[in-house]
Amino acid sequence: MYDKVFLNEYGFYELKKKPSLKSMKEDFEGSYYQESKGNYEQKYTKTEKNFFKIKYDQKKRIIESHVHFSDNQKKSLLDIGCGEGYALKYFYENGYKVLGIDFSRHGITNNNPDMLPFFCQGDCVTILKNMVSKGEKFDVINMDQSLDMMLEPEKVLKLCKNILQNDGVMIIKVANNYSVLQEYLIKTQKVDREFWLDEEGHPYYFNKEGLIKFLNAFGYRCENVYGESFIDFNLLNDKTNYYRDKTVGKSCYYARIELELLMEKLSEEKTLEIYRLLGEMGLGREIMGVFKKEM
Repeated sequence: MYDKVFLNEYGFYELKKKPSLKSMKEDFEGSYYQESKGNYEQKYTKTEKNFFKIKYDQKKRIIESHVHFSDNQKKSLLDIGCGEGYALKYFYENGYKVLGIDFSRHGITNNNPDMLPFFCQGDCVTILKNMVSKGEKFDVINMDQSLDMMLEPEKVLKLCKNILQNDGVMIIKVANNYSVLQEYLIKTQKVDREFWLDEEGHPYYFNKEGLIKFLNAFGYRCENVYGESFIDFNLLNDKTNYYRDKTVGKSCYYARIELELLMEKLSEEKTLEIYRLLGEMGLGREIMGVFKKEM
């Protein structure tokens, strides 16, 4: 059905022809942030920053509902693919020992330079191997839109198993691609091509079932899956289909933020339950899995 990807043994798609590590490194270090090539903006509004905080509040609640921290315990978080450093700063300010890894230092330097002392630049496989050799451990490993951008995700998951504390939790958020909604959009001709395909930056295209099966294969069990963002529901409406009409994209983005801020204000608990139900159905522009080690 698709020309440039194939369905692998885990039930998600991957590129037939993957970029080299060298080309991906050059892409990240040279232009990813500078040209706003990824999902990052150069400047954020006050509303956007408030939205980021709400999302980290939600993530913190999820983490602390799955890990049994003692009252005086010094909690620790490793952020693989830390980007602009907002997660590092949030958890640092909430008492966590933090460390971030990324190919590029541009994002964190421009947005959260005070987090640079807790930042390692380079290939995460090399850095993680060094951490394993030193016996370093973390209570939380966070990968926010990074696992699907790795060339060697299997190696990363194997290494993380040696770094994650036995009672720790791994939070993995990936784009929900070739999802039930996207396949419906293609079938009904709301979109005429795989606009989410990124041959330079995304070798892997996860869905809910594929993500869970992939993690299971490397010794992790899934505790929960959450669907994140309603923005792709706009593609069902001809007036708000931002694939066909790029001029409505920004308004759809800000409408998504307003809706999710309102939901959080109405009920923190019910908002998370809505996201959990979205994830259970395989819906949401992103999916976020909560995993623990099989002992």
